Amino acid sequence: MNEIAEIINGTLHNGIPVKITEYSIDSRTVVSPEHTLFFALIGSNHNGHDYISTLYANGMRAFVINEYREEFTTLTEANFIHVENVLVALQQLARHHRQQIITPVIGITGSNGKTIVKEWIYQLMPASNSLKIYRSPRSYNSQVGVPLSLLGIEHDTDYSIIEAGISRKGEMSRLEKMIQPTIGIFTHLGDAHDENFTSKEEKLAEKAKLFRSCKWVIGQAGETLEHIRSYLPSSVSFLLWGEDKNADVQTETLYISKGHRHVQVYYKGHVFTLEIPFSDLVSYENCMNAVCLLLWMSTPVDILAERVRHLSTIAMRMEIKDGINHCTLVNDYYNSDPSSFRMALNMLAIQDATKERVVILSDFMDTGMDKEELYTLVSQMLCVANISLFIGIGKQLCKYRHIFPDNSRFYEDTEHFLRQEERDNFNNQIILIKGARAFQFEYIAGFLQKQSHSTILEVDLDAMVHNLNHFRSLTDAHIAVMVKAFSYGSGSREIASLLQYHRVDYLMVAFADEGIELRAAGITIPIAVMNPEREAFDNMIMFNLEPEIYALDILEDFNRALNKHGIKRFPVHIKLNTGMNRSGFDEQDLPHLLEFFQTERSVYIRSMFSHLAGSDETMHDEFTLGQIHLFERMTERIQAQFNYKIWRHILNSAGIERFPQYHFDMVRLGIGLHGISATHANLQPVSSFKTYISSIREVPEGQSIGYGRKSYTTRPSRIAVIPVGYADGLNRHLSNRVGNVFIKGKRVPIIGNICMDTCMIDVTDTNAAIGDEVEIFGKHILVSELSEQLGTIPYEILTGISHRVKRVYYKE
Repeated sequence: MNEIAEIINGTLHNGIPVKITEYSIDSRTVVSPEHTLFFALIGSNHNGHDYISTLYANGMRAFVINEYREEFTTLTEANFIHVENVLVALQQLARHHRQQIITPVIGITGSNGKTIVKEWIYQLMPASNSLKIYRSPRSYNSQVGVPLSLLGIEHDTDYSIIEAGISRKGEMSRLEKMIQPTIGIFTHLGDAHDENFTSKEEKLAEKAKLFRSCKWVIGQAGETLEHIRSYLPSSVSFLLWGEDKNADVQTETLYISKGHRHVQVYYKGHVFTLEIPFSDLVSYENCMNAVCLLLWMSTPVDILAERVRHLSTIAMRMEIKDGINHCTLVNDYYNSDPSSFRMALNMLAIQDATKERVVILSDFMDTGMDKEELYTLVSQMLCVANISLFIGIGKQLCKYRHIFPDNSRFYEDTEHFLRQEERDNFNNQIILIKGARAFQFEYIAGFLQKQSHSTILEVDLDAMVHNLNHFRSLTDAHIAVMVKAFSYGSGSREIASLLQYHRVDYLMVAFADEGIELRAAGITIPIAVMNPEREAFDNMIMFNLEPEIYALDILEDFNRALNKHGIKRFPVHIKLNTGMNRSGFDEQDLPHLLEFFQTERSVYIRSMFSHLAGSDETMHDEFTLGQIHLFERMTERIQAQFNYKIWRHILNSAGIERFPQYHFDMVRLGIGLHGISATHANLQPVSSFKTYISSIREVPEGQSIGYGRKSYTTRPSRIAVIPVGYADGLNRHLSNRVGNVFIKGKRVPIIGNICMDTCMIDVTDTNAAIGDEVEIFGKHILVSELSEQLGTIPYEILTGISHRVKRVYYKE
């Protein structure tokens, strides 16, 4: 304590001798109080000094304070270091500790991606017996988080990886003085905290301060890194990556397939391919920042490529969920090392104090520590954290089981745990589930998670295939399927995968983001975007998403975007306005459109199409035929100017059924896939909106039910509550006996006003019981019937089901 007081320029009030190994700012997360130094920070909503007496009672004897209270005089064994500013003292101690570290420290900053890059670096340079790596816990990158991170670095660490985040001017200088990185990585300049800076340039200049003492800085070649270079001394070297020919590490995306991005890399005479197990641009950038550090470390490219192929997603935060038998689960099963385990124990410490603590832990992977020493440390940490039951999973833990308490249980792998444990073994406990990804602890989390019924949208994939085949039987044309708006509420990824398997020709989405999500899910068939936005053009090109073009300026801008990327013959779909009057080229616009194509362009027309305004109703047939004839005239005029075949399509689901003579080259299947027919064809309902009865009460005659007292019982009644409301997509106009649900073979009325999360049904004439299934719409109450009752269309019913409603897919 004398040494620490001198370092932080404080005045020491001595107590009993204390050896400090831990540092804390949060009274709830102290694991080893007798060896912890508590910094009593003062924030806008808390004052650490308020907790000192309680911490003292729990065994803590060392505190850094800036106000000495009368009550502290009774804490005779306590050591107090009095300073002017507790946060500054914490930062001074961290700076001093960093100065004792002679091995490289990697500092990472940027608006986004810091934690991902840090964790992927850790995955790419796995520790071994000869290499010890430390990284800051989770997102500890603030004025408080950084010093706590630095104080965790041990003197025999080979590499330390530290994040640095700022929100206002002046903060990075303080972080840089503490971190003093040897190597810097800049991830990205985004919009976060823009309100605290006068300009992007000012924010970039602030972030660049982290790199002032660096030997090397890594980042993506471009204007941003050139700005950073201008703020730094000439002694700082740069290792830049990108498609720029002047980049030190040149990259080229070869192709994207099944959610993986394949990238060619050129570096110092080496040419190699990386298979990045993520397709999105952000993951690509984060991965290349991590890869460049490994190249700087002279990692063999074959080893590096193999490690990149196995990069895993990063769980950014722990999950706390309800478990079985009144248990609480703390799920943290995506990384596993002693540092993150200590943090997980801290999280466990702040949960319900009335419940026993249980830890389910896997073997640690590649820590570089001696195994017996490692698991002895783990056992000590469990003891300090007052863990009642320890369950170890993995061959290493089984081998060192003698180190742990006698009541501990051990299993060779997750499968043996699931086979031998019973759910009844766990009751009224807080359970930390912590393990390396290879152990697939998500299965243990599922095994212990609270088992309950839920409100679901059940999607019958067999019915969907039946409906697809029905429409296929009606036409020889190509089939495009609309999967916009979450595939009409059914779930875009799952439905798109099914359609790809059944070889539809095109998928159509509303916005580029929907298409990118499908590409990330492994969808490789053509995807058209109905509402392309200019800011999405680069991503559309990258992910091979074909835009609908409805105006000349959009066509010109997209062509320029293609030229920027050096891409030729990219397909587009020309939308013609034939009477919908929403968007598209009018007939008088065609000369300007054709003039655009008189010179060589980077786009080519894949299809020409239009929308019908009333194809599902006979009363509009004359108008519909007029639309079709205008479409024929306009498309013939366009086709005459091109020497290649351009597809034509105008029919939607109703049009496919009612106007077979105008299928042209392609038809667009939408609501028909989901069981809605304009000709009452034998289609099958696909989606069933289901819930269950959560409670039943006996209500006397003449009692009001629900908000607003709009419904009354007319006899002694059994009123059931079901956990579904208007926030889930149950239309409030079905309240007060207007709507029905189906249960136990009968329709029963909704009684009272529908609430946000629940509603009431009258089950007096049934033998319904708690837990019984309730159908809101599906095979017994068709969605088309419900839409007619509400005076709307099935589209609105299906797309109105909230995303919080779980989708369940099944097939025979």
